[in-house]
Amino acid sequence: MPRLALGFVLVLVSPPLALAQPVSTHAREAVQTIRELRAIGLPDPDDLANGPPAKVPGLLRRLNQALKQLVIETLNDGARRGAPSEEEITEQLRTAGWDEVPDHKWNAYGEIVAIKFDWKIGYEPGILIVTTQLWIPCGSSDPDTAVYVFQGRARQWALVLAADADFDRLQVSQQSGLQSEISPPDDHGKWFLAVAHAPPSCRRSASELHYKLLRPGHSPDEPVTILDRRDLVDPRFEPPFALRVEEDWFALTRGKHRKLDGEWGISIARYEVNDLQVQRTHPLALSPEDFLDEWVQLTWVDASRWAREPKSLSLQHWHSVLNALESDSTEIRVVQRCPVQDGSGDSWLIELWIDRQMNPAVKEEYLYIQVSKEVGIYNVDGIQTTRTAGCPGNTPPPKLADWSLPTW
Repeated sequence: MPRLALGFVLVLVSPPLALAQPVSTHAREAVQTIRELRAIGLPDPDDLANGPPAKVPGLLRRLNQALKQLVIETLNDGARRGAPSEEEITEQLRTAGWDEVPDHKWNAYGEIVAIKFDWKIGYEPGILIVTTQLWIPCGSSDPDTAVYVFQGRARQWALVLAADADFDRLQVSQQSGLQSEISPPDDHGKWFLAVAHAPPSCRRSASELHYKLLRPGHSPDEPVTILDRRDLVDPRFEPPFALRVEEDWFALTRGKHRKLDGEWGISIARYEVNDLQVQRTHPLALSPEDFLDEWVQLTWVDASRWAREPKSLSLQHWHSVLNALESDSTEIRVVQRCPVQDGSGDSWLIELWIDRQMNPAVKEEYLYIQVSKEVGIYNVDGIQTTRTAGCPGNTPPPKLADWSLPTW
């Protein structure tokens, strides 16, 4: 009764312009969906990794859809004044009956972590990126984050590209969940969106990272995919991965277990972007041993681009041998920096021990790989079965200093 009385007084004393606006249908739908998700609750902690209850996936998609429509409605409301904001969206949800729960008390799927508006400058027409993030406990297979790219101005905004974590499993942490970056516009005003997403890491074990490069397509929900890759990522790194986007290239840096020896390393997947075409380019890694690990996993067509003698049949043969090795079946025992020759860059000799029980088709127990670097680009110079003179010493590979993902 006191609440009704207060509302009555406000109507009497407030001027006509302050009368409450109709509650958005989309806000009501979002609130109703949140209530249904809260009614489900969470399973036992031991069951979280088995995925959510059956009703959760459909409800999460419905909630994301309602939030998207609410954002579109708000952006194009001709009666509004000023630029819309995150607070305006959450206020509409409150008006529709949403009672916020402190994050330390979340005990159900679908609580709203954040709704963010990111206004971009330098684009014509203008660009606004809206992200909505829902709280999902580890072990789910449903979208927790959605990214919407709008183009327009004033009260006329069109949704041109949408992406969410529904293309893969999701992650609780904002730093290791879905991340996105938009490229600066090129000379023709074109841009692309990079999105990357990692699955849960409840047990902090290596997991799959899915990343894409997208351009606007025929509809917002059907963008043009110009790159679609999956790689393993180790969630112990902080952050587990990082995006870097420029006008004509994209790079993803991630922490990983090396395929060759199972030790921790750093991978850089950098791609030149030309309209709808992409090609991997340097750097592949920041250290000679990490570079070698990346190099052996490439096809020879790509690996030959980082070979001193790309037409060498011997080098192609050894690449095929290394490419076929079982994972974690070698030891990188030596990474010896070699004396610098006049006019040359840095060079190293890598001694690789091969477990022949795990690789019975390989006759050699040791391989010696020469790796060089000039103007920041690594190359494999040669591979032999015996150690050549000219690079004395037996320096072991450096150990990982900490779990911080390096920048470059």
